[in-house]
Amino acid sequence: MKKAKKRDSSPLILSTISLIVFTLFISNFLYALPVTKISKNEIKSMIINHINANMPWPKGSVRIEFFSQLSEIDVPANDITCRVVSMRGEDFIGYSNFAIRFYDKKVFLKEETFRVRLEVLRDMAVSTGYLVKGTNISRDDVKLVKKWFDRISPRIITDIEDVVGKRLRTTIKHSDTMITRNMLMEPVMIKRGKLVRIVLEKGPIKITTVGLSEQNGAFGDIIKVKNISSKNVIYARVMGSSLVQVEF
Repeated sequence: MKKAKKRDSSPLILSTISLIVFTLFISNFLYALPVTKISKNEIKSMIINHINANMPWPKGSVRIEFFSQLSEIDVPANDITCRVVSMRGEDFIGYSNFAIRFYDKKVFLKEETFRVRLEVLRDMAVSTGYLVKGTNISRDDVKLVKKWFDRISPRIITDIEDVVGKRLRTTIKHSDTMITRNMLMEPVMIKRGKLVRIVLEKGPIKITTVGLSEQNGAFGDIIKVKNISSKNVIYARVMGSSLVQVEF
């Protein structure tokens, strides 16, 4: 009976030793790489500076709240540069994401994204007291106050001139009630039963006559008007106090 040949384990041992040596070499090499640590305060400062430099709002009118978990960032390089990037179409209000990109000699290394909420301090028109429906608003009826907003609504009024002279669609019961654009309408310029001047103008031809308004009308409204001369009822657009224009 033949004896089994004893396997030579030398190649396996050599391979194992080589792998251990290689692993230790790589570990020491990686351990020796320079690492730059970016602190939480540095992260905040970079993002805040970017917002202040790019936002459309006046300086000092924005407050920033960080929602992302901030922690120190390790960047595997010694001489790094950083760039903060906004999302496309960023309007710098409400919830937003900002990314910090890290480079080593213009070579991209990594990117970290942070979520923040931006609130903007803006003027807002409010009532000074009780105002009944249909009131023509005067300067004493309205004032501006400052309020923090995390979104901008087109209904918000930030200029008193956009309120004064308008008419209320609804009753305001309390002072400091926000006055929005949908609460307002143009004041009545022509009242029913009043005489008006009717103008018909087309090219070089201009005809003027007198009529009697059959409806109330604000600027731009189209109302019924009776031509006193012909007794015909026509439709005309309110152009001013006691002035309407017939359109073709």
